[in-house]
Amino acid sequence: MSQRFFSKERFLGEKAILIYFVVLKLILCLLPIEYGYFRDELYYIAMSDNLDFGYVDVPPLVPFFLAVVRFFLGTSFISLHLLPAVCGVLVVWLVYLMVKELGGGIYAQLLALTCVTLAPIFLCFETVYTYDAFDKLCWTLLLYVLVLVLKTQDKKYWIYFGIVAGIGLMTKISILYLGFGIILSLLLTKDRRYFLCWQLWMGALLAFLIFSPYILWQIKAGLPALEYYKHYATGKTWPTTPAEFIKNQIVVMNIFAAPIWISGIYYFIFNKNGKTFRVIGYAYFIVLILCIYMKVKFYLPAPFYTVLFAGGSVSFEAFAYKHQFVWFKRISVAAIFLMGLVSVPFVRPVLPIELLLKVSGRGVYMGVKGERQRIGRLHQHFADRFGWEEMAATVAEVYNTLNDQERSEACILAGNYGEAGAIWLYGEKYGLPRPISGHLQYFFWGTRGNSGDVAISLGIDVEKLKEQFDSVDQLAHLECLMAINYERYLPIYVCRNPKRPLEEILTILKHLD
Repeated sequence: MSQRFFSKERFLGEKAILIYFVVLKLILCLLPIEYGYFRDELYYIAMSDNLDFGYVDVPPLVPFFLAVVRFFLGTSFISLHLLPAVCGVLVVWLVYLMVKELGGGIYAQLLALTCVTLAPIFLCFETVYTYDAFDKLCWTLLLYVLVLVLKTQDKKYWIYFGIVAGIGLMTKISILYLGFGIILSLLLTKDRRYFLCWQLWMGALLAFLIFSPYILWQIKAGLPALEYYKHYATGKTWPTTPAEFIKNQIVVMNIFAAPIWISGIYYFIFNKNGKTFRVIGYAYFIVLILCIYMKVKFYLPAPFYTVLFAGGSVSFEAFAYKHQFVWFKRISVAAIFLMGLVSVPFVRPVLPIELLLKVSGRGVYMGVKGERQRIGRLHQHFADRFGWEEMAATVAEVYNTLNDQERSEACILAGNYGEAGAIWLYGEKYGLPRPISGHLQYFFWGTRGNSGDVAISLGIDVEKLKEQFDSVDQLAHLECLMAINYERYLPIYVCRNPKRPLEEILTILKHLD
């Protein structure tokens, strides 16, 4: 009995390896160490309190999931980060299934799961509540279904593909990049024959029907997403060259894992065992070229690497067994694992902040920059976690200097969704009214019945305020050296006697970027 319990299969078999990586993923994602709520998390908290079929910049599913979580578990770091961690675990499981479908053994599973569990950008996705973790899961599930289609040639999987695509579109519309890459690569191969089967078109119809509530919301709202995405590449995303974009892929996926996903590309396009899945290899290049051309953020194609890790690991396993390189198997896994662990403090809170500054230098993670604004002491992924409650507390101090009449009619006018989100989350604690703003979805939530006769403003240029109000007085100054550069020193103004209705002021301050 004891021999059976301590058997090699129980502790070193396929299921055991999967369990080890699931546990490791959960530990890395749910470590109870945090610097503060991430800027986007504040935005999604506000969205989850204002559920709708769409928003300016995102579809409705991610805020809806957060509303459900907050209803049952409240608002805390652990509750917000639970679903992203679950998404990470499901991706680990899907990569394990991909490896098995591609014919990989234990070494291929171990290698692929090491890559996907410890890829720096994946840990970055899975330790904050944003749409990226959910988007990565949808991409990976679509790629897994595509593997099943190409392997079994069972056309029913196109129906499942369409359902997943529809859900993915209701999560983040960047999944259109993957869809475009797959469609074009099908046309470039003999697999174009699938366009003649009704199952593929049924899947497409289902995807459209699932996505249609968001389309209708956008049409009703005047298609604000078009304005948002117009500004996204030209005004927000850091303008990388093609060489920089490719370099970023190597860095954020774990430098030592690059040979694995590069081997995955080779496996899917050139290897005789992987030629059945040639569509996947072509689709990767199409997505990559499209991302470079559209000047999107460097991490948009990151979810595609899950299937490349699977294919590359199968290829590495075949190479190692053919040449009997036992040492090669051990060193490759160990190197990727250790490099992944080394990267953890740079992508999620682990170290005391002053220690992190000493070991990481300033601003940019290993030369990777995502947005155009100037970097402060920390890179954006960490800087955007500092100063939020202090911001609300400082606004409350100003609010409490007003007399009773002014407090009863005062509104909080914020410059961007992060500042508005800070007031939204912490405002109740400090007795503040709900914030208003001209930024993104806050603009569509309007004035919330405020007159604007008295407005406490933060994050808006004083000259713009003077154009809208007769009286603009600075009553406080917030300083947070760890915050993003443009919010390190933030004056707080009290504005009185608006020159025009608040609705018009909000329209003038509108910016969908």
